[in-house]
Amino acid sequence: MKTVKDKNKYLNFISSLESKVFNKVDLTGFLSVNTLNEREQYIAEELYKKDILQKITQGEQVGYKIYPQKTKL
Repeated sequence: MKTVKDKNKYLNFISSLESKVFNKVDLTGFLSVNTLNEREQYIAEELYKKDILQKITQGEQVGYKIYPQKTKL
């Protein structure tokens, strides 16, 4: 289990499988839907529905980004 912030800055628990996809998006900055397998696409879409990932279009590619996890003081 891991906690991450959603777009409204609330903490949410995510499972280890969701955490793997979240970390993959976090490390790359932008993760295209075309690079994900079917299982990862499903998990990423569920994280998008929970407002943990952003679905954006970059050029002609659709992919995911994370919401900022750190806040400025």
